Amino acid sequence: MPAQVITADFGPRSYNLYYGSGLFGLLCEVLEDAKIGPNILVVTNRAVKNLYGERLVQSVGARRVRWAVIPAGERHKNLQTVARLYTSCARAKIDRQSAIIGLGGGVVQDIANFVAATFRRGVPFIQIPTTLLAQVDIGIGGCAVDHPLGKSLVGTFYQPRAVITDLDCLETLPDAEFVNGIAEIINKVAGLGGRLEQLNEDMPNILARDKTTLLEYIIESNRIKIAIIQKDETGVSGERLALDWGHTLTYALEKVTGYRMAHGTALGIGMTAAVMLSASLGYLPRQKAELLKQTVQLAGLPTSIPQNIDLGSLLAAMRLDSKAKEGKIRFVLFKEFGKPFLCDPIPERKIKDLLTELKAPTPKQRGKRARRL
Repeated sequence: MPAQVITADFGPRSYNLYYGSGLFGLLCEVLEDAKIGPNILVVTNRAVKNLYGERLVQSVGARRVRWAVIPAGERHKNLQTVARLYTSCARAKIDRQSAIIGLGGGVVQDIANFVAATFRRGVPFIQIPTTLLAQVDIGIGGCAVDHPLGKSLVGTFYQPRAVITDLDCLETLPDAEFVNGIAEIINKVAGLGGRLEQLNEDMPNILARDKTTLLEYIIESNRIKIAIIQKDETGVSGERLALDWGHTLTYALEKVTGYRMAHGTALGIGMTAAVMLSASLGYLPRQKAELLKQTVQLAGLPTSIPQNIDLGSLLAAMRLDSKAKEGKIRFVLFKEFGKPFLCDPIPERKIKDLLTELKAPTPKQRGKRARRL
């Protein structure tokens, strides 16, 4: 599969995104184009290094590769890990003629991007996302790490020099991790792009990991995100907030579960909450909200809050959401798919009713409900 290329236009900070199979060989050319010198630091985790480390080393030419291997998992996406990576950068002699490469999923990409943006006030950064979620929702236009009080509270805006998206990496992805990535396809293509019916038709091919279909949806998801970021790179005009649709409850779920709940899993529930709230407030026809919920379920993602999660804790976490206004919770909602908007603060009673409706019933409760029917 020959590489397809699109460009993220940020003036002098513009960069190319490359898509296809067998693309590790492009890395040397990308490094040459970016005028990268002899030192490279690759941020990754142990499993990804074992899978792709040798392939990467063979693709960088005569450059010296140093490895910074971090633990896998969202709970390690924090300032403690960042501090350790600063030490790795200093020891690897990383400067503005060097490069940091993020080789891995979303956690690796966010951390590597943040470190590249802040070490020596900014050094070149190249992304090689290896999970579907990271390939669909790579950190175009920004990066962030977590804080004990909330997810992605500490971040900045920093563009990479290039992104290499190799679909061959998806062949080794476990099924659960693959399904997590489909959540971001639904988020971008159905919610922001408005292509819900077509996505439903193509879902069997996506689940079968058909590369032609996956390539189409990965590129479309990236184009949608790039178009929004190009209009509002740092969030000044508010258009960037569209990217946060579905994430108000998502981030809260991740926070209260100690990041044991995967992002895509939480996003399935978070998107369901956003469209149900849109319908209950009279903005979105209920049948459209139900259709998106069915799409989430078709992908194999949950739409209900686990029974063991305390609703009070979720509300407390949502009050710290970046969109909250003076502690009052706001959501990105829809009047129609493809046209999100940030709503006014919503009474917590309304949100609590929504969360109660979303909470998954226990087997005992389901039995009682069935008997009543």
